[in-house]
Amino acid sequence: MSYENRDPLPVDPNAGSRRRMSSERWGEWEAGEVDDEDTQPRRAISVPSATSKPGSEQKDIPQPRQEQDQLVNSQFTHREHVTGAPPVYSSEAPLFRPTASPPYPPQVPQQWQGYPPQGAPQGMLPYQQQGYAYPAYQAYAPPYQPYGGYPGYNGYGPYAWPAPRPKQDGYRLAVIIISIVGSVLAIFGGLGSILFLLLFIIGSAASLTGHVITGAQYFSALLTFIAFAIAGVVGGGFSLYHSIRAILNKRSASFKLPWFWIFLILYGFVLGTGFALQAKGQEVTSPALISFLIILAAIFPALALLALAVRRLHRQEWTTTWRRFTLALTSGATLGIGLALSLELALVFLVVRGTNATNALQCIENPNSPDCGTFAAFDLIFIIVAIIGPIVEETVKPLGVALYIGRIRGPAEAFLLGMASGIGFALVETVGYIGSGYHDWLAVAIERTSAGLLHGVGAGMVTLGWYYLTHAKKHRFLKAFGCWFYAVLQHFVWNGTAVLGLLPGPVGATINSWNLNIGFITL
Repeated sequence: MSYENRDPLPVDPNAGSRRRMSSERWGEWEAGEVDDEDTQPRRAISVPSATSKPGSEQKDIPQPRQEQDQLVNSQFTHREHVTGAPPVYSSEAPLFRPTASPPYPPQVPQQWQGYPPQGAPQGMLPYQQQGYAYPAYQAYAPPYQPYGGYPGYNGYGPYAWPAPRPKQDGYRLAVIIISIVGSVLAIFGGLGSILFLLLFIIGSAASLTGHVITGAQYFSALLTFIAFAIAGVVGGGFSLYHSIRAILNKRSASFKLPWFWIFLILYGFVLGTGFALQAKGQEVTSPALISFLIILAAIFPALALLALAVRRLHRQEWTTTWRRFTLALTSGATLGIGLALSLELALVFLVVRGTNATNALQCIENPNSPDCGTFAAFDLIFIIVAIIGPIVEETVKPLGVALYIGRIRGPAEAFLLGMASGIGFALVETVGYIGSGYHDWLAVAIERTSAGLLHGVGAGMVTLGWYYLTHAKKHRFLKAFGCWFYAVLQHFVWNGTAVLGLLPGPVGATINSWNLNIGFITL
């Protein structure tokens, strides 16, 4: 209930039986002439009665109890314990009397005449809207098609947590570093071969000692230096290119070749050109042209064999990549041929010591020499050619592929890469052998047609043995030795049958009499 309420309180029907409150036990409060504890505001102006009487009459007439209760409301009369009496203001005067302000002069209202009426656009009737004092106008319509709304801005997507960088494969990094170093060494070796080739040509042309090498020896040495230069500069350059791409994490394309019969047709064209030159007696007239034909005669049969192997070993995807093929081919033509040559020369000097050493080496170069018709010379030649040669060559040819045998995906890829290293070895060797034929270079080229098959399959089998040695779960050593032994055995049969014609007596003479005539060529 608000403190401004002055109405009497309602009468409690249970007032007689109800227990009085502690404040009611004090008795009825009486207000004297000066009530020091009256802190509640009073009515400033009492409400006059309907008929006013003189003051003397009003004093004599007793007022009813209800009017007395209206003057003093016991509900709002409180007794507070304060230190002093608060000031009592007269009920006739307000607490604050503001000063009188002069009134504002009256304002004359202005009469709003409104906007002058405007006519509607031609051909367009205005429409009347309720509540408007003047007619509404049609909105402005532009003569062009308005632009469509721009799409709402969706904001940037949440930033994903950066993926952790993959760990560097130490094995792969080591192989890449080795391939880079090997490629650089191969390039330097090729440049050195070019330098030796130039010195050899200049020295042979300006020789004043009277010692002149034969034409076959000169032509064989010339082509051998050319083969080493091509293998080092070209093969090393491509290997360095692929090694740099590998260290930059660039993918390599799948290795594939055209159909093998394309290379066979090209090889037949080279042989036909050689037959035509030999028929006219011009087989060695142009050394540059003959050198080019000899190199092609060594390359095309090897590529035909390799293309056939790639097609036969191809399944759902290609067997290997150009990067691995390039490294395998270059390693066979540089590392394989270099190690084989060094080890064979060292073993030959260990085996043929004594008085027969010089005779044995001469018999290898010229089997028709009169001092080579003995069994002692034949035994030395057989050991060197049929035993030392196959063991050394088949062991060292695929060593470049064996460096990354742990990353080879299957036996098919292992065999194909081993075949590539063997073909690289065969290319350099075959060019030197064909050059040694000189006038008969075409016959030697035909005889060396299957050299790519020999060296390619042999190196492929040895590489397959390396794969089984590192990946097989059972009998890994037995499988690896079986593959290596097969490669050595087929090479032994090839080289062994080639020296049977050096047997003394009628056996050797009979074998040498077996010839095959093909037009102008006798094999």
